[in-house]
Order: sequence, then structure tokens, then C-alpha cells
Amino acid sequence: MAVFEISVNGEHRFAGEWISAVTLSSNCLADGKTERVYLHIGIGEAGEYEVQYLGGDLRPGDEISIKVLADVDDLTDPSPFPESCSFCGASKWDIGSLVTGRRVAICERCAQAFYATIAQGAGLPLGASIQDRPEGQCNFCHKSPPEVPGLLVRNTAAICPECLHTCMDLTEDSH
Repeated sequence: MAVFEISVNGEHRFAGEWISAVTLSSNCLADGKTERVYLHIGIGEAGEYEVQYLGGDLRPGDEISIKVLADVDDLTDPSPFPESCSFCGASKWDIGSLVTGRRVAICERCAQAFYATIAQGAGLPLGASIQDRPEGQCNFCHKSPPEVPGLLVRNTAAICPECLHTCMDLTEDSH
């Protein structure tokens, strides 16, 4: 079976089998001019399909590389994707959907709880915090404050509001 290795701007974002879809999508931001481009892949067999977020806010000149390899032994980065939520620890078998990045994942429940904090002023989940110091970075897009307004952090995993919005879109699409 073929194995795929996907990089964005030279950074490995995915390595493995069972890719059922590679999707590039875009949307305009509130200013009506700025377009954001996202890269997602669908992995798994029928009934076990997952969407993984590989990159967002791609710009002109960014490079996406997809290599088709003969087998797993040819991978340059064979580390597996997370199978549990990096924010709450829930296993992918215990939750409705899991959006994964290269080394981090967020479950539908954590994404909804963080989104409620941002959109409706709800309280943060137990053990979570908001950081706006430049030494932290989003584990999905690797941006740091002040490039993003802040980070939602729990269990050493961090997500920025932009990536959280994308994760919310992805979990809505999976229903």
C-alpha cells in the first residue's frame, strides 16, 4: 500500500497511509479582502473517517509537498499522529470527533468549550488558561502572540483563536 508524506513549507505535517481526501479550502475574512487558505486531509476507512488539519493561513509562495512513497520504511518522519485529545486526554474512541495536527489534537468537546469562552464569555474549562505572552505558540499553526491575540492552553497544549475557528468548522462538517 502506498504511503504519503505531506510537508508545508518544508515542515512535515503528515506521514502515513489511508488518505481518502486532500482538501484545500479558502475563505474571506471580515475585511472582505484577506483570504485564508487551509489544507486538510481525510484519513481512515469508511466509518472511521477523521479530518486532520495540516495548515492554515497559507499565503502566496507557500509550498505544499505531497510525496507518494512505496512503504512505511521510506518515511522521513514516522512518528504517529495523536490518538487522544491533547487538551483533556480523551481517547479518540471516547469522543465524537478529533481534529489532529502533526503532534497535537483537540476533541470536539474541548473545541466547543474554548469557543464558548471566546464567543460567549463562558468560563474556561478546569485547568485551562489564556496566555498572551510571546514565548507560547499555537501547536497547530505555530504562531505566537502578538501575531495571534492569545492562546487557549490546557495540559501544555495550545491553540490560537484562528485555529480554534477552523477546528469548529471541521467538527461541524463531520456531523
